[in-house]
Amino acid sequence: MKFKILILFLLLTKLIFGQINNYKFIGTIISDNLPPISFKLDLNEQEGRVSGFSLTNINSQDQTKSEVQGIYLKKSKTFQINETQIISTSSESPINSFCYLNMTLELKEKRNKKFLEGNFIGNFLDSSSCAKGKIILMEEDFVNKKFKKINKKIEKINKKNVLKKDTNTILITKTITEKNNFEIQWESKFLTLNIWDSNKEDGDRINLTINNEIVLLNYTTKNKPKKIKYRLRKGKNVLKIKAVSTGALPPNTSRIELIDNKIKYPLISELELNKTAEIIIFKIDPN
Repeated sequence: MKFKILILFLLLTKLIFGQINNYKFIGTIISDNLPPISFKLDLNEQEGRVSGFSLTNINSQDQTKSEVQGIYLKKSKTFQINETQIISTSSESPINSFCYLNMTLELKEKRNKKFLEGNFIGNFLDSSSCAKGKIILMEEDFVNKKFKKINKKIEKINKKNVLKKDTNTILITKTITEKNNFEIQWESKFLTLNIWDSNKEDGDRINLTINNEIVLLNYTTKNKPKKIKYRLRKGKNVLKIKAVSTGALPPNTSRIELIDNKIKYPLISELELNKTAEIIIFKIDPN
């Protein structure tokens, strides 16, 4: 009899105190001053305490995994959680440019589908504000099922496209500085260049010249890429990027994409004030 009571007590203790609820949600961060960002939360909740991790910029060159801590309020079905530190990142941006999210998210259910929705405020390491907006997430299992259906359609489209033309080649991202320039051989008659600020718009300004011709003067880089098309001359072509201002978050950083037919060269420029980086393009005869 005593043995049965002990077992019953242990089972009740486990049910009351040991239950861990796991939540996996995926969706989008929507902010006033940034384009939509893919976002995932993987949370464990036990007795109102919450721990886990977040993923931002999923499957991109800036994917970042952060530790998440907070509480769950059962009455209001609300998560109050914060990103506390970066666990890992693929981004090459300076650590002081990362934005840590403080979130208040309500757990909702509609047509047997759960989702999280709420607001966030983002802060830099120095506690200054970097962003604010909304977060909308759905259960990862539901989203994955939808993606499988979409991927099947995409695969069919891709198979048709492969028959028409080769796929694009994207190379590894390289960093250019005043002392670390970049040289490439080029086949196309034209240089297609995209340049933008992939982080918070902080007032970085640049001058851009190609073969001593001014292309951009005192230009403030934005999150939206600036597209430039330039006809190259035979032989050596010199592209120069000069940091006119380092903005609120030094150094001056820009994302750059050079496109030669189907080859894409991704670059990052990191420059101190009034310093210049060079890209040397050798236009070759394809014959």
